[in-house]
Amino acid sequence: MIWVVVDRLTKSSHFIAIKTGMLVPKLAEIYVEQIVRLHGIPWSIVSDRDPRFTS
Repeated sequence: MIWVVVDRLTKSSHFIAIKTGMLVPKLAEIYVEQIVRLHGIPWSIVSDRDPRFTS
């Protein structure tokens, strides 16, 4: 599965290979390692409403 992360300000995209069924704590770790280290902490996050990301 490919996780697509788009920075709407710079219009840059990141494509991250992940395993299907990966849990949220691991996704958060990958997000920090791959995205936050490059762009800093985001002001907001827009998701596709996957049940893993909604409360």
